[in-house]
Formats: sequence, C-alpha cells, structure tokens
Amino acid sequence: MTSTSSTMPNTVSKGSFFRSVQFALFIAGLVTFTAPGMFDAMGNLGAGGAAEPYAVSAANALVYGLMVIFCISGGGLINALGIKWAMVLGTIGYPLYGAGLYTNSYSSLSWFLIFGSAFCGISAGFFWAAEATVYIAYPPPGEKAKYLAQWAFWKNIAPAIGGAVNLGVNANRATAGVISQATYIVFIVIMCLGFPISMLLPAPQNVWRHDGSRIVVAKGNKKVFQEIWEVVKLLKDRKILCLLPAFIFSYFYHSYQSNFLSLYFTVRARAFSSFLSPFGGIASSYIMGYYLDKGKGSARFRGCVVLAVILAAQIGVWTWTTIVQNDFNQSKPTLDWTSPGFGRAYGLIFFYTFIGQATQNYMYWVISHFTASMNGLSRYAGLFRSMEALGQTIAWAIASSSSASTWVLVGLNFGGITLSLLLAFTVVSKLEDEHPDPPAIVDASDEESDDSHKEQTKDIASSVAL
Repeated sequence: MTSTSSTMPNTVSKGSFFRSVQFALFIAGLVTFTAPGMFDAMGNLGAGGAAEPYAVSAANALVYGLMVIFCISGGGLINALGIKWAMVLGTIGYPLYGAGLYTNSYSSLSWFLIFGSAFCGISAGFFWAAEATVYIAYPPPGEKAKYLAQWAFWKNIAPAIGGAVNLGVNANRATAGVISQATYIVFIVIMCLGFPISMLLPAPQNVWRHDGSRIVVAKGNKKVFQEIWEVVKLLKDRKILCLLPAFIFSYFYHSYQSNFLSLYFTVRARAFSSFLSPFGGIASSYIMGYYLDKGKGSARFRGCVVLAVILAAQIGVWTWTTIVQNDFNQSKPTLDWTSPGFGRAYGLIFFYTFIGQATQNYMYWVISHFTASMNGLSRYAGLFRSMEALGQTIAWAIASSSSASTWVLVGLNFGGITLSLLLAFTVVSKLEDEHPDPPAIVDASDEESDDSHKEQTKDIASSVAL
C-alpha cells in the first residue's frame, strides 16, 4: 500500500491519563532519573568516585566525543524510527559506563572503562536527542518552561538521592580516596531500570493536552541518513549559528567542577556536595520557569530579562572562581566539612549547578519558539545536544591531563560563557511569541499500522484466554 498523508484536526478530546502530557513526561523523567541522572550522580562524586581524576576525565572525554556524532544521528533517528525507540536504545549504555567506573576504581581493568564509555557515548547520543525533544515538543504552548523545570528536577534529584546514599555510606570517611563499592553497585542497579521504563513512553500522536491541541507530527523520512542531513542543513541558519556557542559552553564547567571536588575535598565532603548541590539546579529552574511562562510582557521581553540575569550571575560565579582557585594553587588544601574555609569553597560547587542548570533550561526554552513541529524540534534538539557534547569533550580532554594548568579551564569557562551569552542576545531580542500548534500531519500508513497492531494484540489475548 502506498503511503499517503492526511491532515488531522488540531484539537483532540481528553483521553486516558496514560496518554496525557503529564504521564509522558513523568515516564521521560523516570528514565532521566535512572540513566543520565545517575551518570551525573557519579560525576558529582568528583572523578566518578575515584581517588585520581585523570583516567575518568579521559573516559568522559570519550563519552562526549562519541555523543557529538550520535546526538546528530539521534535527531534523525527520532523521525525515522520514532521517539520511544530512540529513547529505549539510549538507555543501554549507561549501566556499562557505571560498571566501567566500578572496575576502574577496584581493579586494573581499564579496558572495560574504555569499552563502557564508548558504548555509553553511542547510546547516550540517541537518548540526549530524544529526551530533549520530549520536553520541548510534548507540552502545550505557554507551559514549556514549567515542564523544562520538571526535566531539571529529574536530572538533579537523581544526583541528590545518589548523594544521600553516598553520604550515608561514606559519612565517617574524613579523608581523600575512593568511593565505596556499595555506592557503585546501587548506582548501577538504578541505571539498569531505565530500559524497561522507557518502553512505557506514549507515542506523540497519541498524546492529548489539556488545552485540546495536538502535538504536531509530520510524516517522517524513513531513511536515517536523509534525516541526519536535514539536521546538518540547520547550520545554514544564522540564529542557529549564533546560539551554538552558548550550547557548547552551557555544561563546559562540569569537568572543572569534578576535578575541583576530587582535588580539594575529602570523600565525605564530596558525598555531601553530591547530595546538596543538585537542589540548586532544581530551585533555579523552577524560579526561572515560572517567570518565563507567567511573567508579564512578550516572550522577547521575558527572554531578554532572564538572559541578562543569567549573564550577570555567570560573571559573578567565575570571578569568585578566579579568586578561590588562585588561593588553592598556593595552599593546596584537602577540605572536610569541618575545615575552615569549607563554605567559601563549597559555595562555588553549589552555584555552578544553580546557574548552570538555569542556563541549560533557558536555551531549550528559546529553541522551543523556533517551530511547533516535533519533527523540527527533534532536529534542533539533536544538533544542540551535539554541541553540548562537543563542549564537554573539549573540557574533559583538557581536564584529563595532570599537567594542564587549572587556569586553562577557568579562562575558557569564564570567557566562553560570557561571550556566548552576549551573542545569544542577538537571537533572543528577535524572539517571537509562541502560537497555538497548527494541525498535525500524520502518515496514514502509520495509523493503519497502529490499528493492525491493536488487532494483533487482541488476537494474542484471545489465544492466551483459550
């Protein structure tokens, strides 16, 4: 049968809770918690929980280097195979990464750390693109920032809970060293749960919104490489080029933060940080999200106000970093939570997460205004997440060298984020208000396939009953 396309009404009646935006994003949140959330939880321990940061930094550089390629592929894979299957594939590599960190800390099996990191980099590229697409495409207009804040909640509550477990296990270890084996095992078990949970994500064309609007799902190109080419073609767009540096530097600070924790804090102080710091990211995302959705003025005005606040906060944090790092280069402390000066140093870690997560969520709020189509948003998400990965590849590669000056990462973070946010003003100052989603265009053959699947399910159920 030849594929045809039809236009569906742009409204849909209220249906099952299990096909609601709330349920879809709850499932996506649980998967975020189990996979990248636990990945970040390990990173928040400082060097993935290891005593020395350099091997783990090299492994992370490999993860993000592969993600540069596979995030772009993931943006195309979503349109070719469907967003659920892109997310399912994306969960596979995270447990292998966790197992690699475990073996690196307690044996000489460094090859498994490399294998786990490579596999994670490939699968996580698919996951990052799918995850971002869900959070910017599924919510209705005017509620994007609220659901992006929920994304931040799931990304940060995982490190917080992981940090609580880690703190309970390591509370009496007031020395530098390796995180306990039990901590790794708990993290790996949680990572394994992402695969079955991701199977519950409802397809976008089946999801209903409370305002009656549909998620726009255009007829996808079944050829993955053609979809990838559509992602690459976005680089011809001026506004995309102006935003790329902001995405590159939005998470650039992670490697510096990880090394800072590993080099200057005791095991239990790192555990304390891994528990408390994520709440900074949650708080900043909800505060910012409320204003972006509910604040007065146009989207352009609200966007410029928030961008100005973020820029000022980033400049303040990295000025503070410059002062503290200069002191630590001379004193080389090992800080416990009972040590003088702990609060001054730990405050940096907290505010890296506070302002870093706000910056990240803000950038996705901006690109959610570029199109109402999920297909288009998946391409934007794949490209921009690839740029995030590129930034982290560079940062982790620098951090992996024990001979590299700490001032290299400080300077790149300070200068990079400042200049990139200034450049982002050229896009935000021309931002248009969100508008209701237009009618969705779907592939009729997909609908027939879905009906056929339902009939097959009924037949199977009848056979089992007999």
